[in-house]
Order: sequence, then structure tokens, then C-alpha cells
Amino acid sequence: MICYKCSAELADGTIGFNAVCDSCGSYLHCCRQCRLLNTKTGRCTSSTTDPVRDLEDRNYCEEFQPRRTAPGRRERPADEARERFRDLFRKND
Repeated sequence: MICYKCSAELADGTIGFNAVCDSCGSYLHCCRQCRLLNTKTGRCTSSTTDPVRDLEDRNYCEEFQPRRTAPGRRERPADEARERFRDLFRKND
């Protein structure tokens, strides 16, 4: 995973509501780090979320899906499918 703000390489895994980037200190559980954010409009693509004022502040959205690439770069569908497949066999601790 890549930090949306400083492009630092981050460890993949569960992101807590208060998690911050070790490099720049920005919140990771925020709209800017979520792959559901439409970067052109600045709005969430999910129809069930409420509008958020500060896209860089932490949020408590249950639909949060961490972006695995740098902002503005699209994830390849094959990468997304591969990650979902791995999630099927990942052990929950």
C-alpha cells in the first residue's frame, strides 16, 4: 500500500481508525486513502455513505477499502481479483 500524501510504502493489512503513516503522520483511515473515492469529483462512489467535509481527516466509515496504489493511478482489475482471492485464505487473528 502507498500513502496518499507522501507516497511512502506501507505494510498491507488492517488499517485501524486512528492509524497514521509512519513517514508523514497523515491519517490512513481517510477518504483520500480509500479506493472508493472518485479522485476527479472528490466524492465517494458508494451510494450508502454520508458526505465528508475533510477528505484527509480520519473517518469511521465501515465501507473503507484501502487504496493499494498511489492516488491518480488505477488499480488493475487482475490485482484486485488476486487480492480478493488471497483474502479468502488469509487467517483472521
